[in-house]
Amino acid sequence: MLRRSIGLSIIVFAALSCARDDTASAHPRKGSQDDDGVPPRPSVIAAPSGPYKVAAVAGGGTLTGSVDFEGTAPMPEVVRPSVDQNVCGNSIVQKNVALSGTRVGGAVVWITDIRSGKGFALERRYDLTNDNCVFDPFVQAITTNGTLNVSNDDRALQTNKFFNVGTGQLIGVAPFNDDGEVVPVDRFTQPSEVEVVSEQHPWAHAWLAVLDHPYFAETAANGTFSIDAVPAGKYHVRAWHPALGFADDSVTVAAGQSVSVAFRIRKAAPATPSGPAVNQPADSARTPASSTPAVPILPTPSTTSPAASSTPAGATSAPPPAARQR
Repeated sequence: MLRRSIGLSIIVFAALSCARDDTASAHPRKGSQDDDGVPPRPSVIAAPSGPYKVAAVAGGGTLTGSVDFEGTAPMPEVVRPSVDQNVCGNSIVQKNVALSGTRVGGAVVWITDIRSGKGFALERRYDLTNDNCVFDPFVQAITTNGTLNVSNDDRALQTNKFFNVGTGQLIGVAPFNDDGEVVPVDRFTQPSEVEVVSEQHPWAHAWLAVLDHPYFAETAANGTFSIDAVPAGKYHVRAWHPALGFADDSVTVAAGQSVSVAFRIRKAAPATPSGPAVNQPADSARTPASSTPAVPILPTPSTTSPAASSTPAGATSAPPPAARQR
């Protein structure tokens, strides 16, 4: 009888252990922000003025354009890994900026103040890969309530952390045990700028523009972009690359017409985003594109000094964000 009772207890314990939530979806770590978060920093994405509403778009226009960089192109950073040299090698050349002449590839462009328009794509899945001890891609836009499939192509342990730049909050952790594993992360509920950091390889960073509507694009290798089905109206638009900075412009979209905007990002010292506020008047003619430097890329969020930002959590003069469709 005693042996049977012990055996039953073991079975019950095993069943309870298997019943806990061990799904692949990443979960925020338990604990206070003091334990898991970092000091807030200026963000290029501000809280929207209201919820985005899907509505029929009759005679939508098209926003096209290009993103250029003005200044000396940043040199690729060379990292000397102190761990996992058998996987990472003795040096890593981080090519985070793709320039074709002055044109910027891989920049994110979005309408910042649109609050109604076309619907989202049915598939809202995105990809981020640990590859050769860095992240690919370095920057991308994803939609709120989308899923980011984080994969590991390296034979090395990876623990990837996701930080909301504006609040400093740790919003998710994606752990890996070996190469080939994929962790879907679905904790992106609010428009925000998100920094991704590898705990084991702190030189590896990726950036996400989490946007809550589909009026955005990523520039092609030649620096061009296109956003379609835009309702007629006046809008503010932002172009951003985390290693270079961002630039702002305003446009007037006419029904069934195409309008073009040429962004020019100028390299400068790191500063708080100060693009056009939502209440800035948008003239019928486009105003010249202004440029503001990028939020600085720091060695790792866990070492960010509280002095890095005096801006309260979530405070920024940047206009409301947009979202991504795939």
